[in-house]
Amino acid sequence: MHWRQNPQGIAWIILIGNFIACCVLTVAVPLGLRSFILHSTRPEQTWLAATAGTVQLQAAGAREPAAVTERRPVTEGSLIVTDNTAQALLTIAADESGVQIVATIQMLQDTTLRLERARTPRFGLSSDPNRIVLELMRGRALIRTQSAGGRGIQAVLSTPHGRISFGVGAFDVLIEGQETQVRARAGVAHVLAANTEVTVNSGERSSIIAGRPPSLPVPGALNLVLNGEFGGNLAPAWRQVIETEPGREPGEITTETDGARRAVRFTRRTEDGAPNRVGVQQILDRDVQGYESLALRFDLLLRYQSVPGGGYLASEYPVMVDIQYTDIYGNKDLHWYQGFYYLDLPTGSPWKLPAGHKIPLGVWYTFESPNLFERLRDNRPARINSITIYASGHDYESLIADVALLAR
Repeated sequence: MHWRQNPQGIAWIILIGNFIACCVLTVAVPLGLRSFILHSTRPEQTWLAATAGTVQLQAAGAREPAAVTERRPVTEGSLIVTDNTAQALLTIAADESGVQIVATIQMLQDTTLRLERARTPRFGLSSDPNRIVLELMRGRALIRTQSAGGRGIQAVLSTPHGRISFGVGAFDVLIEGQETQVRARAGVAHVLAANTEVTVNSGERSSIIAGRPPSLPVPGALNLVLNGEFGGNLAPAWRQVIETEPGREPGEITTETDGARRAVRFTRRTEDGAPNRVGVQQILDRDVQGYESLALRFDLLLRYQSVPGGGYLASEYPVMVDIQYTDIYGNKDLHWYQGFYYLDLPTGSPWKLPAGHKIPLGVWYTFESPNLFERLRDNRPARINSITIYASGHDYESLIADVALLAR
């Protein structure tokens, strides 16, 4: 039928079509705009720092990796590699200034990891969480996630053997041969492999063998330290240690909450150049004979130190650990020390080179010692008498959290 034969019908068709289009646009445009505002994302600010040795960073699309010796930005799709002498720290922040940190990933030696995605909602009206997707190809990663600005987090880590998803917490993932081991230090992880999912709660571990479902969760290890999370009052589990010269202002010991952590802070800012020490101590008196492994693990953050390195005798650090023990021969007053610092000695300094562990400034760092039975094999511990964690020097500001002395 030619339109001239029925112009009124054609007009109705055009009118109805326009009406439908108008209705569709009236609904679709606001919905599309709403969806864009609520669900659009932008990349999070991600930084990589080498904490030991030289780290390799290969950006997405790059033909060759670049050596990382100083802190530098990382884009989505980048591949990060450490060799047997290198360690790296990946920091992810939700805001452009890098203040609202949502995740830190520590890569130990011989580790390969890809940052697939790190996204945060573009607009504050969105209730979506921050999202991180990682791929661990080999090695070991210590992952800490937290909410930022009232927004939660969803993280997924894939390995050659399965997938681990988690929210706020702290997790240790290790690939050894044809097996992935997952430990939940804090929070809950969901481990999926071979169409089977298991839930790993805080203090538990699970493993995935290639082609098999995840193992049922089991307790991770025996923690010899009481109230290592510093919940409630420090006493009676911990006692304060304060040492300073007569007439000098001592350092302060306070507790605070930083993200998901409950932490102890050591502070002194007097600029009087007086040596001093403040810390916390716990009497353990625990027999460790019969165990095969003993390791110290805790989180720390360094904000300031006035004395560079470890001081004149390499014995003054903004965080220092002292484990006093009795060995298998009955020697009672033996010590294992470990210091931490960020400020190097000036070039040409006559002071003793620091024997401590250098870590980045202003970022939470997870330290895990080697097996102390192996490290102290000539005087193998039979009983742990006490653990003291303190700050020493002149002025300092440092925090510690989640202290554990793990026996297996």
